[in-house]
Amino acid sequence: MNKMAQNTDIEKKSPSIGNFLNFPNTQKFLEDNLKQHKTEFVSNLLALVDADDNLKKCDPQRLMMCAFNATALNLSLNKNLGQAYIIPYNGVPSFQMGYKGFIQLAIRSGQYKFLNACEVREGEIERNKVTGEIRFMKDNPEGKVIGYLSFLELKSGFSASLYMTEAEIESHATRFSKMYQSDKKNSGRASKWSDPLARPKMALKTVLKGLLGTYGLLSPELITAFETDGEEAEAPVKGARTFEEAEVVPQSDPQTAAVEAEAAQEEPKKVKI
Repeated sequence: MNKMAQNTDIEKKSPSIGNFLNFPNTQKFLEDNLKQHKTEFVSNLLALVDADDNLKKCDPQRLMMCAFNATALNLSLNKNLGQAYIIPYNGVPSFQMGYKGFIQLAIRSGQYKFLNACEVREGEIERNKVTGEIRFMKDNPEGKVIGYLSFLELKSGFSASLYMTEAEIESHATRFSKMYQSDKKNSGRASKWSDPLARPKMALKTVLKGLLGTYGLLSPELITAFETDGEEAEAPVKGARTFEEAEVVPQSDPQTAAVEAEAAQEEPKKVKI
């Protein structure tokens, strides 16, 4: 096979995202699932890919399915909002929740009175190792960051918190992020964990996700978020739906979702994280 023929085969296997979205079967899929929102979805996805050269190298079908994860949860992929992202790694896109996305879904459930995640600096908290109770001492904005804390209180009165030290956050990042492992080995900066500006947000997500997964009252949307969150995976999440199997989850009215969640769960549901 000559070089021109080889190039032709490659192009056939890897169409651009624009060409892929215009394929008849793709158009039918979008129309069946998105109805009147199809044009907006396509426009947003094209703009997202156009702004990131690494996303342009990814398989367009996988890109579209990652974007569908955000659409199913009614979350924005706008990086400025921090709700959800599509993270490319070695040419493979992965859907990843942002910590603000988890907060947004929890708010919609109507079950939370307080939900917060913050950094902790030296001298700001006192922790009872036996009971797990954390007492705020004082605000120390100039102090060194020593860890991250999340707190929730349900409308029922149940409350819980999760504190992780910087060392525990580092251990979590090294264990679960292949991108970060590679960065540490090769002095790279591909992972958000390696970015000084993005790392605090990843840490906030870690403590918030850990708290919600252990003690939170989870709506169907939050459960879906846990199941689809790639957490900087270098490959699609195990069990993720294919192009043919996918279906957009209709968004419920917040009040309806709250009633459904309360009826379905009499106590906080735990999710393995």
